[in-house]
Amino acid sequence: MEFADLDEKLPMGEQDFVTLRQKGMVYVDKTRFVYQIARKRRPIIITRPRLCGKSTLQSTLEELFLHGVAPYDGHDSYFKGLAIEELWQDQGKYLVLRLNFDELTCNCATAAEFKLRVLDAVSAFCRAHELSLPNKELKLGRLFRAMLKQLNNQSLVLLVDEYDAPVLQYASAPAELAACAELLRTLFGSVKIHCDKFRCAFFTGITRYQDLGIGTADNNLTDWTNDAALAACCGDTRDELKQYFADHLRYAASIHAGCAPEKIGKAQIEALLDQMAAWYGGYSFDGSPHHKVFSPWAVLQFFKDDGATLQERWSLETDLGLQQLLTHALARLDLKQLQAKLVAGDIAVSKDLLVKSAPFNPEANPYALLCQVGFLTLREPFSADSYVHLTCPNEESRRALSRMVAQQPCHQ
Repeated sequence: MEFADLDEKLPMGEQDFVTLRQKGMVYVDKTRFVYQIARKRRPIIITRPRLCGKSTLQSTLEELFLHGVAPYDGHDSYFKGLAIEELWQDQGKYLVLRLNFDELTCNCATAAEFKLRVLDAVSAFCRAHELSLPNKELKLGRLFRAMLKQLNNQSLVLLVDEYDAPVLQYASAPAELAACAELLRTLFGSVKIHCDKFRCAFFTGITRYQDLGIGTADNNLTDWTNDAALAACCGDTRDELKQYFADHLRYAASIHAGCAPEKIGKAQIEALLDQMAAWYGGYSFDGSPHHKVFSPWAVLQFFKDDGATLQERWSLETDLGLQQLLTHALARLDLKQLQAKLVAGDIAVSKDLLVKSAPFNPEANPYALLCQVGFLTLREPFSADSYVHLTCPNEESRRALSRMVAQQPCHQ
């Protein structure tokens, strides 16, 4: 297969499940994890670094709850041939309210503008499904209550992608941050109080949700971020790369070997995967060596490069909010000690601080944020010990973190 043909199959910039299936682009089958999420009746939240596949996971859930796995509208189900086709037995039809907070915060100057966009999105959902709106001035909490009262139990699916995007964007502005926390409190509180209305409520983001001023509104959420059952729900495993990118691997290996793709053998493919793992793999969300994943974005960028160059593909240049948070976090660390720990490849962090700490709390452990963003990852599984061990997942993250450390004022 020619490089141009391989390039066309790469889902660069495309996160919509239906579009991927319609266009015959590479879709790494994650529906066995979608099935586990969809079965749950309790609200779930999962955090992963940026560009890790969270939006595609949300999009896949949306299609599942809208249309199930049976053919519809004169065409085959988009789940045909995927793992969930034989697993999903639910015949129900559901209303799906999907909110992408990353998109809704785009070009928002203030939190008030973001709240209006959320209000408009929920209002549009109500109109589309012929649900009456309150006559008085709309507020999100009132609108949610009015909407939910009109719905049958177990009829609504709520999908919120990048729930923390507005908090990250306004993290350096206390008033704006407080307004975002209020919105999240309203959202999580509505799910808690009216939980019988929801068939599924699924939230994804980068950072942990604790310490956002949400109070007790979040105590019915189940955080599956570090659960072994969903450790590989985002990101590509080594076996998945071999299964879904076989031709791309063969082509890249032929560039490295300087020969025709048809002359590439299994050993050369494995050698290339070893190199790719050193650069783009190593992410672990339960600490198990069996569930390590590659960065999907870095993998796609690598395959899109006709020279198959192993180099940095990951950047935070467009994420100003994350950059600010990281700068503040690094300012609270002994950077020489951090560099020594990076060389040693072992950073011990309190387990409680890692799994319960949010970066917006001034007392939060900076290493927790570095782990959530993807500069660090679990080195080994959780144990009875009170500490968990972290390390840089790969060369790409190690270089990016070292560069950020070097840019700190005390290093200039």
